[in-house]
Amino acid sequence: MAKLLLGAMATTIAATAIFATSAHAITNSSECENEGGSWMTLSGGDYCLVPIRDEEYSDEIYDGNGLGVSECPGETRHNGVYCMYPVNLRPKVEPIATPVDAAVTATDSGNGVVDDAVNTVVDTAVDKAMDAVEEKAGL
Repeated sequence: MAKLLLGAMATTIAATAIFATSAHAITNSSECENEGGSWMTLSGGDYCLVPIRDEEYSDEIYDGNGLGVSECPGETRHNGVYCMYPVNLRPKVEPIATPVDAAVTATDSGNGVVDDAVNTVVDTAVDKAMDAVEEKAGL
């Protein structure tokens, strides 16, 4: 009888662990929808706009029933009624200055030195190409 009771308790605990969704475990869009939220992909990451449960519904038995979350780890909206639950945050990417950019900035310093150098190289290349064409054509 004790073995039967222990087996039943272990099965109950395992089933509870499998089917329970913690309010603090929104990791994808389906979990967001199970909590009654809407999935949003914004430039800063993925968020779940989900209602915040009233205090009387904060127990874990209400998790996954479409009632929302009991605590908000992100920003609240609409006077604390909704939570912008951060799921996958992406870091803000800043452009990295390359050594070439630094060299151009240091060399150019607003005087057009780089532009002049590029124009000289392009003009020389065009002149050489024109000379080759004229020589080949016998002009």
